[in-house]
Amino acid sequence: MLGAFLLMWAVSGPAQLPPGPPIVAIHVVRHDVFDLSDPETSSWPYRAANALHTLSRERFIRSLLLFKEGDPWDPALAAESERLLRETGFLNPVHIFARPAGEGVEVFVETRDQWTLELSVNYGRMGHRQKAGVSLSEQNFLGWGKSVFLDARSDPERDSITAGYSDPLFLKSRWRLSVAHREASDGTADEFSLSYPFYSLATPQAGGIVYRRESLVEHLWVSGKKTVSGDALRRSLLVWGGLRLSGDGEVTRRLTAGIFAERAAFSRWSYRTGGFYPEPEDRELVGLQVGFENQSRHWEVVEGFRGWLRQEDVPLGPNYAVTLGFSLPGLGGDRVRLPYQVSVFRAQLGGGWYRWLSLGSAGRVEKGDVADAVTRVEAGVAQVGDRGFRLRGVVELGQRLGLDRQLTLGANTGLRGWDPDTFDGTSRAVVNAEWRQRLTGEVLHVVVLGVVVFADAGKTWGARVGPDTNGWRADAGFGILGEITRAAILRVVRLEVAYPDRGKGPVVLLTGVSLF
Repeated sequence: MLGAFLLMWAVSGPAQLPPGPPIVAIHVVRHDVFDLSDPETSSWPYRAANALHTLSRERFIRSLLLFKEGDPWDPALAAESERLLRETGFLNPVHIFARPAGEGVEVFVETRDQWTLELSVNYGRMGHRQKAGVSLSEQNFLGWGKSVFLDARSDPERDSITAGYSDPLFLKSRWRLSVAHREASDGTADEFSLSYPFYSLATPQAGGIVYRRESLVEHLWVSGKKTVSGDALRRSLLVWGGLRLSGDGEVTRRLTAGIFAERAAFSRWSYRTGGFYPEPEDRELVGLQVGFENQSRHWEVVEGFRGWLRQEDVPLGPNYAVTLGFSLPGLGGDRVRLPYQVSVFRAQLGGGWYRWLSLGSAGRVEKGDVADAVTRVEAGVAQVGDRGFRLRGVVELGQRLGLDRQLTLGANTGLRGWDPDTFDGTSRAVVNAEWRQRLTGEVLHVVVLGVVVFADAGKTWGARVGPDTNGWRADAGFGILGEITRAAILRVVRLEVAYPDRGKGPVVLLTGVSLF
């Protein structure tokens, strides 16, 4: 029935461009993590690393391509295939190009593997808050792109062990499977997803099922400390389907519809000192949802945005998406609720500068008003390359936030001169400015080093549990950046020291999370 409903909206495909010359052959050229023919990377450590690494299989790479022998050559499909290969995280750089061959073309797909097997001891620090753990993961199991991981960690919220598995080509098809389970000191969590996604802009149909459950103790923070705690049980289920609508080749439009159920139950909430704290409201939603998405084909490949050597695909847009749900008592919900999600994105790239603007909002309409909603606006500009200036501003406006939620400000949200979650609020704003420069080439062929000088400013308002910023707070500092060049995912480690304009300091940060 869902497919029939969507089919009523479907029309013929996009306007077709004149076909290119036929593809007579596809050659896949795979490179291992280190080039052993290069004298600088031919010694035993690099040979041992390659020996321990399973090279991505040619069949796996071919399965992600959007073309095959006999198809007409289409540079747009080649560019999108490059993005799909880079999206794996462990294939970078990727180059696809064609050469004349008789009355057609030969296509060459050249990839380089990144290191995917990790046995690591993790440590992070933001001011007085520390986290540590050990993990074992393989993001390209046996060269087939499957991911398995086991992660044990300890942080200020909880101790936990998480195991997971994901397969982007489940049963040698385009179906994607993902499962994860977490055992924590304060509860458990599970996630299951099986979907046939819109894996390319031309994918005509998609659908899937997503289930999540978590039963954990949640916290509200003041001055970097747990101040309010309580039990939270959340369950959600979504069964959805979608169709690609007509387009002009530059824009893809999609319509989705689904059935959803969501339950949240709270108990035993109180101040950790024993004082009374009002219990967050339970909710149960069951209903239907519809969505519309406009996805532009406009992307650019850059180097020097987050890292320095890694290829990155940055969208230009304009892209936007809207999803609206209808939860009704007649369908099983506790009352009439209309959950919604809206996102808009637009960017430009020119003269070595990447500029972006994004807007997102999510919440519910109930009892004639918007509830538990956060609207987020972000604007930024970054100079790409070995050196440059970067500026970002973010405003998040909360409206009737549930009593289980807050929007704090500190080092973990961009105000690096204060410990994480120092300032309470139901709305917040932060501005980050920095200048960075690459200092080295690839040291030992595993890391690139650089420096950064930065300044931040931020404020919160609408505090309910602890003090807000009482106006704007600011900080300034400097740091060392290290891009791990052979990691499966782009990772820039930041060691930064930030001095606040008021209060104690400095605050030291060691993290692999990027602000930009």
